Amino acid sequence: MRILEARFHSRRGPDYAVVGYLRWRGHRDLEPPVIEVSASLGSTARAQLLSKLQYLVRLTSPGSYERLQNLHSEFWSFVDAWSAARAERR
Repeated sequence: MRILEARFHSRRGPDYAVVGYLRWRGHRDLEPPVIEVSASLGSTARAQLLSKLQYLVRLTSPGSYERLQNLHSEFWSFVDAWSAARAERR
């Protein structure tokens, strides 16, 4: 399974908000990822950020797993959450 954590970076400061997780079930991204939106986002922000996240997934498909990680954006970043979680367990 491959998982990316989607982060939104505000202009207001160095912090970011975790928008959610993108999960690919297989090793190849022939299918679009399942998007799990963070419960910590407010309803208005959730709708707006989810819409933009879905757009970015469509824009980078096929190959969105790799392409999102390499996306050059002032506001968005995507981190391999699966590898990070495995490293923490060691």
